[in-house]
Amino acid sequence: MLVSIIIPVHKTIDYFKSCVESALLQSYSHIEVLIACNGELEIQTCKDFLNINDPRLIYLKTKPGRHNARNEALLVAKGKYIQFLDYDDLLFLEKIETQVSLLESANSTGAISITKWKKFKNELNESYNFPYNNIFEEEKIDARKLIRKLSVNGGFIATGSWLIPKVSIGNIQWIDSPNDDAVFLSGILKENPQIIMVSETYAGYRIHDENTSSLFKKSELDKLLMSWELIYQNLNALNIFEVNLYLYKAYLNLIRYSKVVNRYRILFIIYKTIIFGFKSKLGFNLFLDLKRMLLK
Repeated sequence: MLVSIIIPVHKTIDYFKSCVESALLQSYSHIEVLIACNGELEIQTCKDFLNINDPRLIYLKTKPGRHNARNEALLVAKGKYIQFLDYDDLLFLEKIETQVSLLESANSTGAISITKWKKFKNELNESYNFPYNNIFEEEKIDARKLIRKLSVNGGFIATGSWLIPKVSIGNIQWIDSPNDDAVFLSGILKENPQIIMVSETYAGYRIHDENTSSLFKKSELDKLLMSWELIYQNLNALNIFEVNLYLYKAYLNLIRYSKVVNRYRILFIIYKTIIFGFKSKLGFNLFLDLKRMLLK
């Protein structure tokens, strides 16, 4: 089974080469690695920088933007399974092999797989205390149970941790947003697929000064607010009470971002927080949370 690893890139920096090498060095060798060059980055510049001679590397020149790079790469990807990988992140050597084996033995053709991941700055062997162990307590769950688990402590699912059958993606598109991964994944979860959870760590999420989440402007907050509307629409299809609590914690966290940009749209964010807090039946705890976040 061919696996397509899609890496969007807009500039050449040292950890980009490490990212590509982590893809090519996978113990599962039946892969294609699509390098989606976007923005001002030209294919030849990318090839010269990497200086890697491997027939599994495929270079594409796409429209500007990470979302466009991923969408255009998806159109030409030939793999049965899709691995999305940001150009600054890393895969552990047995990541693809482990998940392909589990998905091929699953009873559901639409099943997806998620592994544990870790944050790191320079080396993958850096210590890291994974905060979302509760979502890996069971090996096989569905989307409803995943959202229920996420609603307990909040959290996110790192892009590099997924492996998704291409057939499950269908017409789902990446959008231009700081949390584009959450929007895309919510489109997958909307259909309530079986999810095979891998409790070993197989993906590395690099932390550095140029992380998308670190670059914040009013326009980025607008995109975030729009994206959470889309996430709500997708997850609401699951018809579970916990979606409200999940969205409540998301909007509560957005207060922090609003304060960074001079409390831009903070009244709207507080309104949404209160709405989802009431739907979650939080009672007085809702106002305690709001007070704590506003005064922090």
